Amino acid sequence: MLDTKSLAVALILILIIGSALHLVNWRMHRESRGAKWWSIGLCLQTIGMIVSSLTNTNAEPAIAAIISGNYLALGGTMLLAYGTASFAERSLPRWVYGALGAFILVGVAWYSLVQPSATMRVIVFATSQLAINTLILSRLGHIARRDGPMGAVVLGASIISLYILMSGLVAWQLVTQPEISGLFGSGPVLPAGMLTLIACKTTMIFGYLLLSSGYSQTRLERLALSDALTELPNRRAFEMEVSRRLSSVRRQDKLIALALFDIDHFKQVNDAHGHDAGDAVLRHLGQVTSKAVRPQDFVARVGGEEFAVIFEVGDAAELVMAANRLRLAIEIDQLELAGKPLPVTVSVGAVIAENAPGLAFNSLYRAADRALYQAKASGRNRVVIGDINTVELAA
Repeated sequence: MLDTKSLAVALILILIIGSALHLVNWRMHRESRGAKWWSIGLCLQTIGMIVSSLTNTNAEPAIAAIISGNYLALGGTMLLAYGTASFAERSLPRWVYGALGAFILVGVAWYSLVQPSATMRVIVFATSQLAINTLILSRLGHIARRDGPMGAVVLGASIISLYILMSGLVAWQLVTQPEISGLFGSGPVLPAGMLTLIACKTTMIFGYLLLSSGYSQTRLERLALSDALTELPNRRAFEMEVSRRLSSVRRQDKLIALALFDIDHFKQVNDAHGHDAGDAVLRHLGQVTSKAVRPQDFVARVGGEEFAVIFEVGDAAELVMAANRLRLAIEIDQLELAGKPLPVTVSVGAVIAENAPGLAFNSLYRAADRALYQAKASGRNRVVIGDINTVELAA
């Protein structure tokens, strides 16, 4: 059977490797505050574990070393919680850190200097770990919704496993041997506890790495599907959304409405005020459009000064109202340039279609584009509702 000293060495090696991996992860994800604090926290935990192990090899361990080992290990865990809250963009109140820090400082010092007791130090340590890891768990739900569940599930499962196993082991220790001499004391509980720490710490190290990976993947996907200037979905995202809704239309026998609109005389804006002003107009248009459509609608910039919207409507009359509401919102909410309003209007071409075997994105888009051309040809700043070409559907 493995002794506690050998298992402690194995745990230290795992922490050293984990710290090295997280330092590399921090370098790869410099924009992530979580990666920074996770790497620092793991390094502190590693140093704390090394100090505690070296201290417990002596027959009469130095009190200062015992205290510093506990402080380093628990301080590292607090930094893991701080990093997780920062990573989730859900910061914790300062009083929470203050209360935990005070409990750790007083508890470890009291049971090291005033009433020396290795058992009570273990209880203080375990209670602090329980509280800190609860804070970490409280932020994993938001991370899972934002970046996907993989890293959050792995990290959450390891923390919950640590709760269950360590609680059982602490209870077992208190029942069988209420007072222990130190980290390397005799009995079957301490080796089992060290094995538990090895398994859970290894999983937690990779859980944090998976959080960073999920964040980067989500960010890249978001960049690939968004327009950098307006921060709206781009043409690719729009096509994907139309295709998704077309599938829903076929299953549920619903209507789908698509509208295209672009800025009237946009070239004149660029010629008269410069391309920076043109960019400002496009950004402003993106903001106004996002506010003017309903949550169930979908707006995107599909190229140049052209935008597109998928409206959820029940009939053509409702489509006309929704498109005109958008057009008027853009006309009324004018951008100020050098302290003066810059009038901007748009022409809108829209089409509404029922479920049909040949209904596809290209058919809808071409029909809306023809309607947009008609809106421009008939005077601009208006809405024209077009028809799906039956020849196109048959083809």
